[in-house]
Amino acid sequence: MAILPNKKKPYQSKERLPPAFIPDELISEILSLLSVKTIVRLKCVSKSWNSLISDQTFVEKHLKVSSQNPQLIFTPPYLKYPMSSILPIPVCRLLDKPSITIPHSSMEYCQVVGSCKGLLCLLFHDLCSKQERMYRTYSFCLLNPATRTLSEKLGTFHDYNDPEPRPGTYKFSFGCDISTGTFKVVENFGKRDTENWRSWISHVRIFSLSDNCWRNIESFPFFPIHLNNDGLYFSGTVNWLALRKHGCYVDFYQLIPRVEDIIVIVSLDLSTETYKQFSLPPGFDELPRYQPTLHVLMDSLCFSHDFKRTEFVTWKMTEFGVQESWTQLFRIHYFNLQMYDLPGKHDTLAYLLDYNLPLLPLDISQNGDTLIFANYEDEQAIVYNHIDKRVERIEISKKLCLFSARNYVESLVSTPSKSATPTRSTSSADGSMVGKSVVDDDSQIGKIVGDSSEEDKVKASRTRIN
Repeated sequence: MAILPNKKKPYQSKERLPPAFIPDELISEILSLLSVKTIVRLKCVSKSWNSLISDQTFVEKHLKVSSQNPQLIFTPPYLKYPMSSILPIPVCRLLDKPSITIPHSSMEYCQVVGSCKGLLCLLFHDLCSKQERMYRTYSFCLLNPATRTLSEKLGTFHDYNDPEPRPGTYKFSFGCDISTGTFKVVENFGKRDTENWRSWISHVRIFSLSDNCWRNIESFPFFPIHLNNDGLYFSGTVNWLALRKHGCYVDFYQLIPRVEDIIVIVSLDLSTETYKQFSLPPGFDELPRYQPTLHVLMDSLCFSHDFKRTEFVTWKMTEFGVQESWTQLFRIHYFNLQMYDLPGKHDTLAYLLDYNLPLLPLDISQNGDTLIFANYEDEQAIVYNHIDKRVERIEISKKLCLFSARNYVESLVSTPSKSATPTRSTSSADGSMVGKSVVDDDSQIGKIVGDSSEEDKVKASRTRIN
């Protein structure tokens, strides 16, 4: 029997190998792919990670990556609602027919008036009385839904002139001065001239978070088209559809026969605080049956309108501010979307200022094949593939208004100083909230049941709708 020779065990050093070195640039790349919730937790890994994540350069880097995975903010179909009912949903999740829960809450009611760089601007307004005199108080808070931080109340002012204004008297917009990074709130107050009821008087003010005060600027140059026309933020500007000439609703069509003479885009540059005027696309040469709308798709300012109650048309301004860059993005027959009975069908006066468009584009795939619309009639999302003409309807929740959806991206952008981490231990957004939390746990926030895992979110940040 042969005796096998003993095998010598390899020499094992008792010294520990030095830890692998990972460059900060690579760590930054990896962290930027994660959700805000995860990144905030990773701050406690080390001082160097906390410093990296808190650095403004990383915040901007994460925001840029996060913009590739857009979300929509949905709210209830009311003028005011509790903060807990404000719900962000990733666009890619809309296709999964998500189940949504919205908890009951005693939080102070508010209204979302804008979204910019991951921050939501919330408007609070209440009817008050003092010494038998009625007045209305307005104020704002900035909310980051991803980090769940809320600023103190900002820009508070009182209106003693008209304590119960008609809806739409005050219009507010929210955006960022891209030259300085300063967030601003725009207030557009309008009313009819008491001496000439055909004329419209407007007063415009801007609240800047850099100096924490309101300033009057040049009045709005035209008559803003009514209804849900709060102003659309895009690339450092706030944009409205407006009427070049003033006129009453009744003889609107008798006064001005040509559409190019009446409807324009008015753009307020938040850096210079001056207005510019843009003409509509050259193909928009007929008065529409429904109120047209501005929105953002594919990182461009877009304009949508109805064509003779048969087609829905959307134009894209490829180069912002350049009239010649208008290109038709899509033109879809309502029949292809299985829409057979449009609102106002039997109304002879269903004109521009009376009806919203029956559709609102929510998102478009990168290849342009798949579109997601909000349907005004039944509050369902319509997913339409214009290549094979396939239509799918998705019901999100009857407690949410799809037509009030706003573009939103997760971000690490901080709310102004003296901000609070919201918890339900308080029921208002007054000074007593600062340093407290409005939501202790996820059960107090509107959420999607069966939310995706962290791996799914990283994957979603790389790919969107096919």
